Amino acid sequence: MYTQKKSIENVHIVRERDRRRFRELLAVLCLGVPIGAFLLLFTWQNLEVIRLGRDVNRLQQQRKQLADENKALQLELDRRTSLSEVEKKAEALGFETTAARSIVMVAPNVEARP
Repeated sequence: MYTQKKSIENVHIVRERDRRRFRELLAVLCLGVPIGAFLLLFTWQNLEVIRLGRDVNRLQQQRKQLADENKALQLELDRRTSLSEVEKKAEALGFETTAARSIVMVAPNVEARP
């Protein structure tokens, strides 16, 4: 009533390679690898173009901001070095206006030196 299974030794059985399937695989690889590489390169190139475009926009905005800041600083420099502004500062410090033909000589204080 009880049956015993006999183990079958399949060690010596060798499956023959299917040459047609191997050629199909080789054909798919020969066509698929270049196409895949092209698609990867195309995608990378487009991503680089997008990244460089963003960098260009950021640098243009930074350049415009620096140009505006430079213009504001130049205007401030022109305002502070104008003749009327210098005269106001001189009067605030106690300087007096002199005649155009007079020369004022200032001698250094010898006693003040250590």
